[in-house]
Amino acid sequence: MSVSSPTNTSFAVLGSSGSLSPYVINALSKQPGVKKVIVLSRPSSSAPFLPSNVELVRADYGNHSALVELFKKHSIDVVISTLSDSAVMDAQKKLALAAKEAGVKLFVPVEYGFVTIGFAEKGGPKVWANKDEFAAFLKSIDLPYARVFTGLWNNFTGWLVGYNHNQKVNIVGKGETLASFTAEEDVGGFIAHVTTTFPMPRLAWANFRLEGDRLTLRQIAERFNKPIEFVDSTPEPMAEHRNLLQKAIETGAGSTGWDPVKEKENPPDSDDGAGSANKLWEGHVWKKVDSLEIEVSL
Repeated sequence: MSVSSPTNTSFAVLGSSGSLSPYVINALSKQPGVKKVIVLSRPSSSAPFLPSNVELVRADYGNHSALVELFKKHSIDVVISTLSDSAVMDAQKKLALAAKEAGVKLFVPVEYGFVTIGFAEKGGPKVWANKDEFAAFLKSIDLPYARVFTGLWNNFTGWLVGYNHNQKVNIVGKGETLASFTAEEDVGGFIAHVTTTFPMPRLAWANFRLEGDRLTLRQIAERFNKPIEFVDSTPEPMAEHRNLLQKAIETGAGSTGWDPVKEKENPPDSDDGAGSANKLWEGHVWKKVDSLEIEVSL
């Protein structure tokens, strides 16, 4: 499916301070044939360290005409959002409208977690329904998206189980349900790979399901020989967010093969199975969760 020359050569990355941002930016900066990578950042944001061939562009997300002109000036083919603040969906809508008017071909929205397809209709935690609603918004303005589902991020494994609070794997529930884990470096590399080597018909309205590792919470403890603590709530701070994730994992939703509408796992060998998009990056060796990622918690 890959091609001899890049299908897209000019990229705008939204956000520079998120956990995933550096990996996306660095991967694009090293991708053969890419002519332009700009990073959009609000005027108030601190200046990030960027590769020498990547340009930082300050932008007011509320200035529609200026955003349109900016995207046109740089002939942007693809916009990749890595925004991480609480107003991310509102900002994405403003940027998407400007991108559409400027002729951008593809928008990669903030997903990079559990599968959210169908959450807008089904209902459920707003943090996931918002993402599905934004995908519907992109369809409503006919700006093609590529959604990337990753499950949990490897670097957040220790945080997920509250390890740094008591040096234990804190589990809400039984901890026996398999979940997907993917390294942020692999996510950034995958996005750079497919957006530069795949034709637009393959990217437009695509749902990519990644998986670098597949573990239960109990298996995390077993792999790294850590004690388990079964709890009603994970340690503070951010216990509520941890609990939400762990309870979702318990239902099966932590797998990138999960179907939120049918509430069941898709067949592993299907196009919607867990890690089904891994094969699109031929020859890549996907990283597993390692001991550093349980010991070094956020």
